[in-house]
Amino acid sequence: MLERVAGYLIRFDEDRRNAFLREVRDLTEGFSDALSSEDWSIRQWQVCGLLFEPGEITHWALARKGNRVATGKVRVEFTEVTPTSIAISDVERRVGETVQRNIISSRSGHGGAIPQTTWLRLKQAVGEIDPSSLEALLRIERLRDQSRELIRRPGMEVVAQQRDAVGVALDVFDQTGRLRKATLQGWTAPEGDGLTSFLDGLAGVRTVEDQLIARDAAAFPDADLAQPTVVGAVFSVAGRKLEVFNVNRTAVEHALGVDMLYFHEEFDAWTMVQYKLMERSAGTSDRSAIYRPDATFDAELARMVQFRASCADSWHIADGKSAYRLSGDGFYFKFCSRIQLEVLSEGLLPGMYLPREYLQSALADPAALGPQGGRKLTFENAGRHLSNTLFADLLRAGWIGTRTVSSERIAEIVRTSLTASRSVVVARARPSGSPANPSETLATLGL
Repeated sequence: MLERVAGYLIRFDEDRRNAFLREVRDLTEGFSDALSSEDWSIRQWQVCGLLFEPGEITHWALARKGNRVATGKVRVEFTEVTPTSIAISDVERRVGETVQRNIISSRSGHGGAIPQTTWLRLKQAVGEIDPSSLEALLRIERLRDQSRELIRRPGMEVVAQQRDAVGVALDVFDQTGRLRKATLQGWTAPEGDGLTSFLDGLAGVRTVEDQLIARDAAAFPDADLAQPTVVGAVFSVAGRKLEVFNVNRTAVEHALGVDMLYFHEEFDAWTMVQYKLMERSAGTSDRSAIYRPDATFDAELARMVQFRASCADSWHIADGKSAYRLSGDGFYFKFCSRIQLEVLSEGLLPGMYLPREYLQSALADPAALGPQGGRKLTFENAGRHLSNTLFADLLRAGWIGTRTVSSERIAEIVRTSLTASRSVVVARARPSGSPANPSETLATLGL
């Protein structure tokens, strides 16, 4: 267990900077600023109290020192900025005047880290003044602590894939990327030995209660599974809603992988992504990663081909422009060249998206044959692929995804994934003016 380090209090006492940060920028989205400090020792993420008003802690945040940008100035990045309102005078009455002496001035750089003993007393004082503020502070401390350790718990690989699927869904839904950044950076690993669902570790997201959306496994014909468990969250941007669900979260440590299904309601389009892990030797680059198809992969691919044989993709001019696709197949694979599960990270898993039909062609090419006749997929023999950004752009604009595929047929895919011991992430984007309705979405999938 890492030893807790001291925290910091930073007073933004330059009028111009104070006005800029408070009035022009949304602080909760995070920001960076050049601060005056010759010997400020922040090298990793540290917990800070920010004073944007005289004599008041107005925000808690995480801060990390960056590069020197001018004489006596360093760039400091602030994230997880959380509003609060704690009067320094109230803290001093409980802790003493030593707190005031340690407050760092953003202009002069005077002040320093608050000693650990004083910081503990400060937290106790905050808890007496405003328990909800202490709760926010403790959450930020957990983020700091987890940012310094490798998450290697049971279920890590599957939850990392869930995290990526949620991140992609958020990028499709919100082109600015701010929603993904805020959501992924705000994740903390729940307490305990194992992991369940990525959504379980999010703060500030309206989580749909399990009791309201869990359904009996009998909803799936011929299913011998234990009751599937579901956790969901609803995101909102400019009147639009995004519902996201993780299915079978209690079986995550035994899951064989993750499937993502994204329903773009505006275009009536379903897009399905199956995650696959590539292998690479320690110390080698992501580009050297290799995926070797096995019998399970062949069976999964055969089911997709069979689905399309019984539900052919077609489009006619009379069907209308909203049903037009560059590809209406709807099936994609994401081959991940590296798996990591980190807190305070906004990035998606590196790798490549391949359309199902393109993948079949790549594997049939002689370049995919190894020296002993086995098949392998690499960045080189794949030839080309869709990046995280391009995939999200195409999906957002309705250029890819199914057309005229009924919800009953999509429910078949969900059922197949669950019976194959896969974790399923379902996202449904509703256009402006359409209220979120998680129960409807789950009923559509037979959950």
